[in-house]
Amino acid sequence: MKFLIALLMVSLSGIAGVITPKISVKTSAPVVDFVIHKDTVWAGTANGEVLQITTKGKILSKVTIKPLVNYWGEKVAQRVMSLDVASDGKTVIAAAEDGFLYTIYEDKVSKTSFSTKSVVKKVALLSDTRAMLALLSNEVVFFDLKANKILKTISGGTSPLSDMALSSDHKIAAIAGEAGIVSLIDTSRGTIIKQLKGGNVDNIYKIDLQNGSLITAGQDRRAIIYALDGKSYLRFDGTFLIYTVALSPSAGRAAAALDEQNIITIFDTAKRQKIATAKGHNATLNRIVFIDEKRFVSCADENKIHFWELP
Repeated sequence: MKFLIALLMVSLSGIAGVITPKISVKTSAPVVDFVIHKDTVWAGTANGEVLQITTKGKILSKVTIKPLVNYWGEKVAQRVMSLDVASDGKTVIAAAEDGFLYTIYEDKVSKTSFSTKSVVKKVALLSDTRAMLALLSNEVVFFDLKANKILKTISGGTSPLSDMALSSDHKIAAIAGEAGIVSLIDTSRGTIIKQLKGGNVDNIYKIDLQNGSLITAGQDRRAIIYALDGKSYLRFDGTFLIYTVALSPSAGRAAAALDEQNIITIFDTAKRQKIATAKGHNATLNRIVFIDEKRFVSCADENKIHFWELP
C-alpha cells in the first residue's frame, strides 16, 4: 500500500494543461452550496438568496429567504446553509442559518415545521416528499415534507458532521465529519450499515458519492477514494488543507482543491494521472459538482460561480 500511495503522488505531480472558466456568473454574495438538476444550477448564497442559473450562465430567478432579526432588532441576511431540488426541477428545499427548513416553489418561500438549534451541514431529498438532513451536532434527521414532521433521527457518531452525499439512486447516504470516518446509511431503513476508515486521520470537510465510489476532502491534506465495500482505497496528497472534492458521474474523473492557491486539480482516477488544473478562484473553495464527464461547476468564498469544461 505504501508503494501505491507513493506512485499516486508522483503521478499527480506530472504536467497537465491549465483551463480557465468557460463562464463566470457574478453573485451578490458568496455561494455556500449548490446542486445541479439537468441544465440548471440551484445555488444558495451567504445573503439568503436562492438562485436559479442555467449551465450557460443565465440567472433565471432569485428568491430571498426572510432575514434574521438580531439582538438590536436589526434585520440581517442569513446564509443558505444547504439546498436540494425535487424531480420536477422547480421545487427547492433550503436549510437556512436560523435552523429552519424552507420550501420554495414558483418564487414563494414557505417555512416547514422543522427547526434545529444545531447547524444544518447538508440537506438532500430522498424523494419529492422525504428529506434527509445532516446536522453539525452529529444527528441525521429524516423529515416528511408532506406530513410536515420528523420521521426519524439517528446518531451519526460521537463527532460533529461536516457533509453528506447521496448515491444516484438515493438508496445509500454517506456522512462524514471530524472523526475522519465515513458512515454509510441505508436510507430506506434509516440505519448505518458500514463505516469506511483508514484513509483520513482528521476532519473530513466534504465528500462525494458516485457510481460505487466515494471521495473525501480532508483537513489532513488527503483526498481519499474509497470503494464502498471498504476493502480498498486510493490516497492523493495535497500541499494544503483540502476543502472540497468531487467525482464525475462515472467516478472516472475527480476534482480536488489540493493547494493553497485555490486551484482545482482534475485527474483520471483509473490511470491516476493529472488531466488539468483549473485556475480562476481567488478564495477558499466551497463546493465542486460535475455536470458530466467534461463539465463541472465550482464556488468559493467570493461573489461568483464558475462553469468549467475540460478539453
